[in-house]
Amino acid sequence: MTETFRQLPRPPKRSEKTANTDGLIAAAVLFMFALFPRLWILGFWIFSYGLDDAYSSWIIPAVGFVVAPWTTLLYAWMWAINSNSVSGWEWLPVAVGALLDLWFLWIVARLMR
Repeated sequence: MTETFRQLPRPPKRSEKTANTDGLIAAAVLFMFALFPRLWILGFWIFSYGLDDAYSSWIIPAVGFVVAPWTTLLYAWMWAINSNSVSGWEWLPVAVGALLDLWFLWIVARLMR
């Protein structure tokens, strides 16, 4: 009894090309990354006095809301923990927020090219 090797059947041809959704997924992640801290800042402003206590005027949080939302959010959050200043280890999350903002701005600038 002999068995022969046969060629496997070819896969069916795709008449339609599949869409590349990698860029769409990356855009959705970037959108959520940009949206989350801004929503948190709005909630922090509406439901708490944390932004009023951390910042002396409304201009700095407004500019931070547009330009550096992670830094603005984490500074106000660290201020709310100690309730009178940001000191010691509390600067570490603020620095991480600044790095996140710089990273996000770098990605946006790179995508705009």
